Amino acid sequence: MASGTHRHTVLAPWPARLACDARVQALLAVVAVALAVAVGAAWGRRRGGASGPPAATMPALPEAHPVWDSWRAARDGDVAAYLSCFAPPARAALEAELSAVGREAFAQELRRKARAALAVELGRPRQGPSGRLVFPVAARGVQAATWFDYAVERREAGWKIAEIVPRGQSTATPPYAARLAPQAEEGDER
Repeated sequence: MASGTHRHTVLAPWPARLACDARVQALLAVVAVALAVAVGAAWGRRRGGASGPPAATMPALPEAHPVWDSWRAARDGDVAAYLSCFAPPARAALEAELSAVGREAFAQELRRKARAALAVELGRPRQGPSGRLVFPVAARGVQAATWFDYAVERREAGWKIAEIVPRGQSTATPPYAARLAPQAEEGDER
């Protein structure tokens, strides 16, 4: 070096030096992930979690769900399993119908109704009177969907269907494949 020339070393400011350090970057990433998890958990608790309202306002149903169990029993024509899904007042009405038409005819009617439904959609329950949960149910057939409200209540033997209220029918949308395929014109060959 010449005597009159000084070389100055320029050092980057300390934040820039820290940002280039791999250990600091790893630490910042861990802190960011921990913060995101903590905020997500707090937000989920405040909103009632993924399952909706807290258990105090909406009791949890067991794995064996009376609405699904009734549709499975109807599909199989299992009269005893179907009747076991219902609470006493509704069950008494079904047993009266069973004694009027006979076991085999009752089972055939259950199977017919279950087969007519191409899909059964169970909606989110709402709180009903007397601690009941009311499930909107749509039984979708080929031409229409039939809507019901299934009122479910807790009994000694578990959750049972207390009442099924028909809400009407609506025209079903055509199957997905039919909506994708262009409509055939007269004289078209496919």
